[in-house]
Amino acid sequence: MERYRVWAAAWLAAAAICWIGTAYPAEPIVGTVLAVRGAVFADTGGGSQTLTVNAPLRRSDTITTNAGKAKIALNDGTVISIAENTRLRLADYDKASSGFRTRLALISGAMRVLVTKITPAGRFEVETETAIAAVRGTDWVIETTPAGTAVAVLRGAVAVSSLEAPPQSSVVLRSPGQGTDVPHGKAPTPPKPWGAERLANIITRTAFD
Repeated sequence: MERYRVWAAAWLAAAAICWIGTAYPAEPIVGTVLAVRGAVFADTGGGSQTLTVNAPLRRSDTITTNAGKAKIALNDGTVISIAENTRLRLADYDKASSGFRTRLALISGAMRVLVTKITPAGRFEVETETAIAAVRGTDWVIETTPAGTAVAVLRGAVAVSSLEAPPQSSVVLRSPGQGTDVPHGKAPTPPKPWGAERLANIITRTAFD
């Protein structure tokens, strides 16, 4: 019995050393920080870190602005301006031979997105609790609140679908200033002009210039 205990202890010690020494590959770098105002954080697999200009961003990072703001650039040239009180997760980012495929999760808050031209096989999507927005190359804004999701296009086109309504419940925003709202459990509202005040509000909240 004593021999067994000694053997078991030795085996557990060796296993612990192997486990501690195991290095898991870091998620790939998918972008970088262009500008920061106030304290902005990134939650990574290794904990939380304060973001500074030129800090790398990795796939699966969750950016939290609280009272701050941040502007980031992804490797494909997409620029995202993140408003105060926003949480954004870089859910998936893959560079295939056919083009970039990006999926972001806007958990709360608002952001402005300037997407570069996407190849036919590429993809750029932003998902919220109630909706998903897909683009090919455009300048647009999106906000999620407890009431639902709001999307407006400044240039280009954005397809907006509900995640809680039938798949055919989708609209396409094609005219500058046109927007839609996606409440919980409902289809996107028909596209219509947001109006100068509403549009200016979200542009101001995401502005750095």
